[in-house]
Amino acid sequence: MAKKVSKKTAVKKKLQSVKLEIKQRLSKIGKQESKVKKLKKKLKKLK
Repeated sequence: MAKKVSKKTAVKKKLQSVKLEIKQRLSKIGKQESKVKKLKKKLKKLK
């Protein structure tokens, strides 16, 4: 029983870390997209 429980907690911890990584990557991508949108607006104003 103890081994099964430890395996489950390990899996849960791994899932949490993976989810955190995905969230961080998504937020980075989102920031880059907002930068691109701002740059496009600036380009339109220049034209």
